[in-house]
Amino acid sequence: MEDEVDVLICGAGPVGLLIAYCLARYGVSTSLVEQHDKIKQTMYGRAMMFTPRSLEMLDQLDITDALGQIGFVFRGHKSYQEGKMVDSPSVLTTGFKGTFFDYGLLCRQMYTETTIREAYTRTSRSKVHYDTTVIDTSVAQGPEVSAYPVTTTLEAPNNQKTTTRSKYLIGADGGSSTIRVLAGIPFPGERSSRYWARIDGRVRTDMPSARSGLCGLNSPTHGSILWAPLDHGSTRVGFALPPEVWEQHGRDITQETVMAEAVKALHPFSLEFDSVEWWTVYSVGQRLAETYRAKERIFLAGDAAHTHSSGAAQGMNTGLHDAVNLSWKLAGEIKGYFTADVLASYEKERRPAAQNIIEQDRLISVLVGGEIPEALKAEGKDAATLLAEVYMKNVKLNTGLGIEYDVDGIVNVTPSNDLGIALRAGSRAPDVLLQRPGPKVPLRLLSLIKNEAVRFTVLVFCGDPEHTAAGIKTLRAYLDGDEGPTSRYSPALFGFLTIIAEANNNRAAEETLGCPGLGNMLYDVDGSAHETYGVEKSQGALVVLRPDGTMGTAVRLEDGKQLGKYFDGFLKKGKDVDETVGVRVDGESIKRKVEDEVEASADGGAKGELEVEVN
Repeated sequence: MEDEVDVLICGAGPVGLLIAYCLARYGVSTSLVEQHDKIKQTMYGRAMMFTPRSLEMLDQLDITDALGQIGFVFRGHKSYQEGKMVDSPSVLTTGFKGTFFDYGLLCRQMYTETTIREAYTRTSRSKVHYDTTVIDTSVAQGPEVSAYPVTTTLEAPNNQKTTTRSKYLIGADGGSSTIRVLAGIPFPGERSSRYWARIDGRVRTDMPSARSGLCGLNSPTHGSILWAPLDHGSTRVGFALPPEVWEQHGRDITQETVMAEAVKALHPFSLEFDSVEWWTVYSVGQRLAETYRAKERIFLAGDAAHTHSSGAAQGMNTGLHDAVNLSWKLAGEIKGYFTADVLASYEKERRPAAQNIIEQDRLISVLVGGEIPEALKAEGKDAATLLAEVYMKNVKLNTGLGIEYDVDGIVNVTPSNDLGIALRAGSRAPDVLLQRPGPKVPLRLLSLIKNEAVRFTVLVFCGDPEHTAAGIKTLRAYLDGDEGPTSRYSPALFGFLTIIAEANNNRAAEETLGCPGLGNMLYDVDGSAHETYGVEKSQGALVVLRPDGTMGTAVRLEDGKQLGKYFDGFLKKGKDVDETVGVRVDGESIKRKVEDEVEASADGGAKGELEVEVN
């Protein structure tokens, strides 16, 4: 166990692992502890679905390809009513548009954790400390505190107590978070009397298209049924547990009872289990931490900060967004790049996003059980119809593609008024196809912008150089001078891509511009990239992307001073900063074969869980 470390992370689920991995790529030292010995646990189930925006972000972190080698890809959704396929909007896949990751990926949490853990250990040369419990933590305050003001007492295996000093502490340790409790952060919310069941295994059924994508069934007794093909030939069945079943069995409910209820839920289709690999019954509720930060040095992420049902598959996805958002801001703070406003924006951006998820979930969690929420009773529609409408209304939120952060005048600054940019500051940067000089093979923009350092990428949309040549030269002169941001701040903070709206033909790219390009030069041969970003080819523009792929601002092509003003708003003066970056790991190197043998318990059954939300 490390005695001193930049960041101590509690919780080695997908969120904690991703934070540790991101920080390792940025060159920040971490120690990652987990109270359970997950290497020995059977953890097949739990979170399973990756939405398009999560896949985009993980691709920039070189993770998506490895997950894609394991998981089940789906683009479709079928609905059944009384044993017959019915017309229904593909509510979970309708929003898979405007991205090259136009699909969902179903991969059980054990495989997700293994993939990210392998990436973390390769990059950091560190390991996860399993079976290690946080006992206490304190934060030294005052004018003369040490560089490592957070002191955390841990209990390692064999009851061995150790102490780790860190600059920051992150609680990614789930809904019953020890870190949240020790930090004194209230976790208000509500718990309903509804219980949901999830069961994974190898199954046989006569339901058509059982492994062609997600399926939904409407049951008069078990609500809206989830049927999800999983990795390694397994399937998940999810349903609302009838109240009388919980009243009869309560906490003594068994795997056999859950299997029997799954069979009833799928009626009139047949269902037989050849094996069961995981099951759970859990109460449905929503909670949101009053703050994501305590004592300046302690942060919450994932379920430690927000909990809700799995009805819209947002638990893990929301947590992954937390992880990516927090990591680059925290790394920049530790390296001395940013003013305090940047790290403070983590809570300002991510807590409202979780609030939106929870407001949606209050409706979904009732509708999934076949009931009508009070707020929707006046609609006069059945639960299945209302559920589809709620999904459709929130499709941009649930795919992650439409998540937007408020303009704050700091990292999200409204574009120059006369640009006509189609994007809003704080929104996701669209992926577009470009060509390198020479090969006429399309490349995705976001595949060229890896999230491997605390780096802002400036997209230099040159438009048609015949009209913009003067502006390009003016910009180049400013950036090459002493007043340019790359001269006044650490060059490690900046990356440039020059995008030319012209055919990829017989010319050197530099000749096309009339001066050296900024960063690598790429061709937008059909003008679609300029069109997608709302950039006029006759005037061009500069578009700034944050390290997490979110648009920070946009200014006129020749207006380098306005670009510098944007960075002046949150970068610390001078270049006396830590420019260490992590080791890039490509998707191929983090692949790891995970055996799909089910670790059965002594009686031959799969491990089951009973999850009841804490008060």
